[in-house]
Amino acid sequence: MLYPDEIAVKDINGEYTYFQLYMAAKRLAIQISNICGSAALSNVTYLCSNNALWIAIQWSCWISGQVAVPLESGQAKDQLHQQASNCKTKLLIATKEFESLAQELSQGVKSATIILDHSFVPTAESVSSTSMYAKQLVACQGVILTESTFPNDFYSKAPAMLIYTPNAVNSPKSVMLTHRNIEAQVRCLIGSWHLGPTDCMLPILSMNRMHAALAAVLNVGGNVVLQQKFDGHNAWSALLGINSPSKQRVTLFLAMPIVYKRLITEYEKMFAKDSRMVEYIVNHCRQKIRLMATAFALLPDSVFYRWREITGRNIYEYYGMMETGLVLGHPLNEPQREAPHNGPTSGSTAKNTAPDDHRPGTLGSPLKGVTARLISNKGAELITCKNELGGSVNHGLIPVEDIGGDTSLAETIIGELQIAGSNLVSSTLASNNQQNTQDGFFKTGDICAYRNGNFYFLSKSSDIFTVGGYKDTDPRSKGIGSHTLIINDVGCLRVFPIKCGAIVLASYALYRRMRILIWMRSRHTAIATYRPTNVLPFSRPSFPSRHKTP
Repeated sequence: MLYPDEIAVKDINGEYTYFQLYMAAKRLAIQISNICGSAALSNVTYLCSNNALWIAIQWSCWISGQVAVPLESGQAKDQLHQQASNCKTKLLIATKEFESLAQELSQGVKSATIILDHSFVPTAESVSSTSMYAKQLVACQGVILTESTFPNDFYSKAPAMLIYTPNAVNSPKSVMLTHRNIEAQVRCLIGSWHLGPTDCMLPILSMNRMHAALAAVLNVGGNVVLQQKFDGHNAWSALLGINSPSKQRVTLFLAMPIVYKRLITEYEKMFAKDSRMVEYIVNHCRQKIRLMATAFALLPDSVFYRWREITGRNIYEYYGMMETGLVLGHPLNEPQREAPHNGPTSGSTAKNTAPDDHRPGTLGSPLKGVTARLISNKGAELITCKNELGGSVNHGLIPVEDIGGDTSLAETIIGELQIAGSNLVSSTLASNNQQNTQDGFFKTGDICAYRNGNFYFLSKSSDIFTVGGYKDTDPRSKGIGSHTLIINDVGCLRVFPIKCGAIVLASYALYRRMRILIWMRSRHTAIATYRPTNVLPFSRPSFPSRHKTP
């Protein structure tokens, strides 16, 4: 309500102001309350692509006092049915494109159904009136609230979202986020990225993964560009601000590593041979885009360095989980901003070019309000880093004598990552006691290294295994092939003979098989010739003897 006439979301169907989305959410909330009851905290599932309706549906669940349960539409039907059944959904909301699927699921779980399309959102002309804004505000115990919401006491104690992790197949792992959790995750990103009303974010990620980033940008009056499905041409057009007004020119870009790889392929087709466009892309990205980031997957070195050549910008890697949101990363310098209501504005301007000393694999330090620590396999605290809101990062190195006098650990520390922060970490519906420590830290189950003020991801603790007496990890084996631009994805399979402990077979998802075979042979890597669709190389790892793992 602070930015009623400002554009909040641009998607494939058009542009929508904050007030348009609010009025749509309020209207839908009435229908939800008629089915579920007001402030009933019922689970409301919904199927929606990456567009403005996803945000309106989420808001409507909260206005009605329910728990929003977004479902990933790309999952198999039986997985969707399992998740809807597991959460005992009382209502399933879907957009037109998922109407038949929604009807089938709702019959299976015996829930009510609401089907929407973009015509449900009122036009900007029909709601842009100062008198309409005033009618949406009420005073409650001296506090101004929007007319359709509940008092803050209700939200401070209530669950907000139930999210299913993307790898939940046989036994869906659900993560419950309270309104306080989401508020803490939003504050963390606003403080770390210095977000403001001139920021515009282009996220090419699952909506379930980027809900906190979306909320952070919208919380400060910025706007978001949503693309329903990935298209290299449209993504480049949005990045370069083609046919976009100043306030809708992207300043923040979030995407999975595979998206960067595909954008590089599109660049080679569209721009690489045009010297003027090559120069324009570098200059535009350096001057206009403050952050290019990725998370939730390993970033291949070749993608990092080629992207830096193309844009003059580093891809910064962030660490996060469904339970915590983004918690490790690279805080941004506060940008120089123009006043948002004094005519046209050029948006946030990035002053610095990409530092050449930054290396891929660097996760940075705790973001605002986050405390991170590494724990040894014996439960000893190796290092604790704390980033207070409004303060700087405190890198609490443990004295060398307290870790056995091992100087190599003083330089590079390896342990299990644990995270804490005020209301930052959610509780889960499954095995919550096993994931939280007595002093309030969340066990991530990830093995990380700490060196020179930065954290580095090594592997999941469950991925560590022994090969011929050496410690190795699945991510390291995947790195054999994923650093080349002509391999799309890598999967690992372990075979356990008696002598070696384990042999790692990396199966590569290919789209130029002959070039892969030539490349693999040039690397002197064993190739199985009996499987025409897969390349199965394996290699013996060569960790130095001083390499330590928990």
